[in-house]
Amino acid sequence: MSLQNAINFISKVDSDDAFRKSCYACKSQAELLERLTKEHIAFTPDEIADAFNVLELKCQTYEQAGRVHVVKAWFTLFR
Repeated sequence: MSLQNAINFISKVDSDDAFRKSCYACKSQAELLERLTKEHIAFTPDEIADAFNVLELKCQTYEQAGRVHVVKAWFTLFR
């Protein structure tokens, strides 16, 4: 598990429509994390939290920050 996997997941959810839709179809965080583990994109809750913080700090525009916040809000709905 790694921070980089969490960053890759956030970026992929933001940029890949098919991947995003398949993630949105998951009914629970456990189901989503199981799916990600099968795709070798595993990460811990601490790593995803750190990934959101890292990406938020790297944002140079409000638009970039907004996109990260949308993914973060969706992901936190599972908790």
